[in-house]
Amino acid sequence: MQQGNLHLNYKTPVLATDGHTIFIAEQGPVTLVFFQAREQNAAGLEADAVAAVRLHSIEELQGLQKSIDEAIKNHKTREP
Repeated sequence: MQQGNLHLNYKTPVLATDGHTIFIAEQGPVTLVFFQAREQNAAGLEADAVAAVRLHSIEELQGLQKSIDEAIKNHKTREP
């Protein structure tokens, strides 16, 4: 699907995040988690998950990767 053909109605807030991570269960779903940092110290980073997206398979994660790659390519080649 072309991004120009997609019309979104925002039902969730758009937010800024400090980072993201991906969890892949051994026999389960893939979960992409976005977080905001609270505190970083010698023990690691304490953060709040602010959004999560559950994908049903590695193939869906690969589809997301393809979409991100296309968005980056389109951004780099667009007119200023």
